[in-house]
This record gives sequence, structure tokens and C-alpha cells, in this order.
Amino acid sequence: MPVNYNLKKGVDMPSWQWLPFVQPGPSYPGASNTYDGKRYIYWVFQYGTTTAGSASTTTLWRYDTWDGGWQWMANLISGNQGIEVEYDALRNVLYIMHGTALTSWQIFNLNLSAVTILGVVCQPYAVATLAPVLPAASNLSASFTLPLDTDVPITVDTGTALATGNTTTVVAGTAGAGFWAGHVGLQLRVTSGAQAGQIRHVSAVGAPTATSGPLLTLSAALPSALAAGDTFVLELPGATATGGSTTTLVYTGAAWTVNMYANSDVMITAGTGAGQRRRIASNTVDTLTLAAATTGNPRTGPWTTAPDATSVFRIVPSSDFLYYQPGNASTALYRIDLLQTTAPAWSALLAAAPAGISGGGNLMYGRSEAPFFLMALRGGATANFYLYNIGTNTWSTPATYWGGETITTGTSSTVLTGRRKIFIIRDSSVRAFVFDLVTGVLEPAPILPFAVGVAYDGKRAKYVKTADGVEYIYTVRAGGQEHFRLPLEWL
Repeated sequence: MPVNYNLKKGVDMPSWQWLPFVQPGPSYPGASNTYDGKRYIYWVFQYGTTTAGSASTTTLWRYDTWDGGWQWMANLISGNQGIEVEYDALRNVLYIMHGTALTSWQIFNLNLSAVTILGVVCQPYAVATLAPVLPAASNLSASFTLPLDTDVPITVDTGTALATGNTTTVVAGTAGAGFWAGHVGLQLRVTSGAQAGQIRHVSAVGAPTATSGPLLTLSAALPSALAAGDTFVLELPGATATGGSTTTLVYTGAAWTVNMYANSDVMITAGTGAGQRRRIASNTVDTLTLAAATTGNPRTGPWTTAPDATSVFRIVPSSDFLYYQPGNASTALYRIDLLQTTAPAWSALLAAAPAGISGGGNLMYGRSEAPFFLMALRGGATANFYLYNIGTNTWSTPATYWGGETITTGTSSTVLTGRRKIFIIRDSSVRAFVFDLVTGVLEPAPILPFAVGVAYDGKRAKYVKTADGVEYIYTVRAGGQEHFRLPLEWL
């Protein structure tokens, strides 16, 4: 059961809770963290110098959210601003970059047996340096992010229609958490009313108004408009195929956005070909075309058994691509296939970000917030927020309403999974905010008991949801050893 702090929502705001100190010393520029979704927060710390951009001692630690203990894991290549760590739940390893204009990166193996990633063998509970090197030197606000289909539920949200739409739009009334632009590409399935059982693809989401919820634009018309009170779900796309070949899957009438699902995966869950999973290279309005075989990755190449009109399928985010943004005002984005064993290489994605991501910026995967997108706070003394469409290789800039606030070096951010919000700890101050992805509005959050150090780049905010549903933000003070958490039941 969730913890009861005897607080009244909308009235009481809990304070940050003081936790055991981090060791071995102050958290200087470049700290970062990741959560394994179960118990541990893994931290990479740089210490020994307060000078931004100067490499010093870098270590990997983990914090036990169950008992409050710290454990040293390994010494790493020395780094500074731009240090980043990402947890891979599928392979149970950590990916670590070092910052300070370096191109090397490392892996830490959390398994009890050796693993091979990108042709490099890493022994259990040990660190190894990966190849190939990063395609561009990591620096201020460099980021890794890794989409994982295990983090995305099949049913993302539920909603109720208002009687103000038409056959190609649905005006959402009450909903589990609200819909926004990151839900483009999901499937709307009507669950009650005269249109029950109808399936359509969501091609756009409009912002809510003062009198109605978000407007969901459908890829093809319904037989008739939903009536007030009709219910629906938003879910990962899936249905029964109408045919296919060894390199395709066809769903006649799907009306998908072209290439919306490129670089995602398609799974056959029942019927002919059940149990197969393959990467999608491209899609038309009704046909998924599979990617060519990549040596070492069994999820690429043709079907072993071609799908037919009995094959039930589901489209899910690919768990094989690690994405990299080098920071330092760069507009570039790269990815690598983690399972490729022959000549693995980083690929440059041709679409440039709307503007360079820099100090305080952060590239994130939104899970249920945006299953087929990456999200990025721009940083660099701006308020801009960007969405990257993985399939169409395009960026967009949803409207945001931040007033006079901007973020820059020292800002830290984390996605509040399932809430359609991003938690932001402001640079050089004690202030924190919650960015509402549905409305685009920046809201105040409880202030910290310390000021964030000036220019102390590092992603020190981390959202944690325990197995029994309790939610926290964890953080370490930039320039110090103080460790805190904030309970989130008030939100």
C-alpha cells in the first residue's frame, strides 16, 4: 500500500527528506544517475575538482532505496561535464559516458555471467570499455536514452468522449492522465457505445481548452461520431493481420501515418508465426516492411514463417537502439544497434534538432508518456521543449508556457512516468518545477533545502516508483554530499 503522510492534496506540500550522505566526497560537475525500476539507483560521480570541464576521479556507485545504503561499484575513466549513465533492463547492464570532450564510453555488467555487447566481452560485476567510440565528443549535457518496450503498457490510457467531435476527431472528456502530442501513433479502440470495437490510429493531438479535453485526430473516419459517454482506450497498435510475406505484414484499412513505426518492432502474438519479433524498416498506410538482417541481432531480417490472415500482431518500441546526443549546443542525434556484432557503428540521424541542446538540456525516453518519441529539454538559458519522432526522423516543438523561467547549466530533470509530467530542479537556486506535458504549463514544486551549484552540470534528479506504488524524486546536492528525496503523493 502507498505510504500515508497524512497530507491533503492541494493543501499540504511535503518537504524533502534527508537521506544518508553520498560517499566518497562532494558531487562535482557531471554527476548522473539511472534507476533499475526495482531497487537500486546507480550514480556516476566526479569528484576531486570543482572546475567545470576538468577531468578528475570518476566512480560508479549504487544507492539501495530499500535500506538507504551505498555501495561502491567501480572506478571509471575520468570525466566531468556530460557524464551520463543509462540502465538497460533487457540486458541488465549500465552504459556510461564520461564527458569532458571524450569519445570513450563503458559498460558495467550487473549479471552473474559474462555478456557480450557490440563485440566486447564484459565479465560479471566488472566494467569494460566499449567500441566503437562515440561519434562526437560528449560534453555539457550529453545524454544517453534507451527505449524499452517492457516499460510501456499495452494500454497507455483510457478516456471518455464528449459529444462535440465528428467522424475523424474525438474530444476526450475525463481521462486517466490526459492526452498530448506524444500519444501520436497510438491506437484508439472504442470500448463502449455504437462504435464499440472500432480501431483507428491517432495522427494528431490538440491541446485541451477551458471547456473541453484534448482533441484526438484519427487517421480514418469512423462510421459515425462517438456519442457523449462512449469510452475508448489508447494502446500500442495491434490487430489481426490481413496477410503478408516473409518481409512484410499487411493490415488492410489501417490508415497508418507513413513511416510512423520505422525503427520500432512488430511481434506476432498469436496465429501463424506466433512468437516472432522483427524490426520495422518502414511502413505505408497498411503495410509494415521488415529491416534487413543485422549480424548478431535475431530481431532483424525476414520472418521465419510469413504472417497470414490469422496472425495477431502488436507494434512496440524497439529495445535494441541506444540514442546519443552529445550536448554542447549540438543539434545532432545518433543511435547504435546494441546487438550488432559485425562492424557495429553509430548512425547519424539526419534530422537536426530545432536548436542546439546545451547546459541543463536532457534527452529522455518518455515510456507511456510518448512511446514512439524521444523528448528533450533544450537548456542553454531557454524554455524550449522538443519531441523527436523515432519513425519519421523529425523534430517538433510543442507549445510551452513557462512565463519568464528558463533553464541552463545545473538544471536536472526526470520524467514522472504515467503522470504526463517532467520534474525539473532549477539551476543555481532552491526552486523546483513540474512541467505538465498536456497543458504545456510550468508549475512550482516544493523548494530544495539547498541551492544548486552554479554551472554544476549533471542529471541529479531521478523519479522512482516502488513495487507498492510509492513515488519519489531522489537527488544529490551539486557541490556537496547531501542526499534527499521528495514523496510525490501530493501531485
